[in-house]
Amino acid sequence: MRASAQAERETSEQAAPGTEPEVPEAPASSVLGKAHLVLGAFASGSTCLGLSELSRRSGVPKATVHRLGTELVQLGYLSRTARGYQLGWRIFELGRLVPGPAHLRTVARPVMLDLRAATQAVVHLAVPHGTDCCYLERLGGRREAAVVAAVGSNVSRLLTVSGRVLLAYSDDQEDVIAEIEAQRADGLPPTDRLDPTALRAELAQIRARRWAQERESCMFGYKSFAVPIMYYGDDRVIATISATVPADRRDDQQLIHALWATAADIGRGLHRQGSRTEPRVGMAG
Repeated sequence: MRASAQAERETSEQAAPGTEPEVPEAPASSVLGKAHLVLGAFASGSTCLGLSELSRRSGVPKATVHRLGTELVQLGYLSRTARGYQLGWRIFELGRLVPGPAHLRTVARPVMLDLRAATQAVVHLAVPHGTDCCYLERLGGRREAAVVAAVGSNVSRLLTVSGRVLLAYSDDQEDVIAEIEAQRADGLPPTDRLDPTALRAELAQIRARRWAQERESCMFGYKSFAVPIMYYGDDRVIATISATVPADRRDDQQLIHALWATAADIGRGLHRQGSRTEPRVGMAG
């Protein structure tokens, strides 16, 4: 996932290598709570986990994991292979039915295909998910495999161009900046991306011009641009569309205008179909 983080870091877009996303807390005393922890153990990106490793990551006793795993396999939420447990098809089927993301992808994908064909850029669609940025869709060819973010991956808004756009229009940006200031007070080494004054100025600039950019900060040889997607006739930002291209291209303004046109088409498409279900930027996911 590092490669994708790189391009959408945009360029990236992935969490730092070696880090494991925290499983949301659940009442571990209940059967449902334990099942939640078991399924959440796959959030680290591992596709297959043995019984011992699944127990370790979930914090659920091995005997309980075995019992729950057997039932989850029967229900289709897990599958069993020679190497261990994997997420089952039932998870995939239900995930595709989540109303907001499913509808947004349906509306956005045809427009994204046009953008990909016109610009030959790697194209990403991202939405806010809690305090992170989540990728719903991506389009890229085999030659750009190294700069393609994985669909469904979450990454901090501070690490990607798409995330910076979402943060610029969010209600909690001052909270994020205050947290950075607190970290610096505790001795966090300063960087361009973690300087509170620079970040505040960058976010104001993004709001003023309605686009953000990144150039070779995460992956050498590539640059990325992102713009907000808003409902037609509304100022609510519900997603971003971004393009990643070789750094030596000289058509930045054309790319930005193409992204704006794509974002407007998606906003009009959502408006025509009367969808108001996507979460507002800054709200929990």
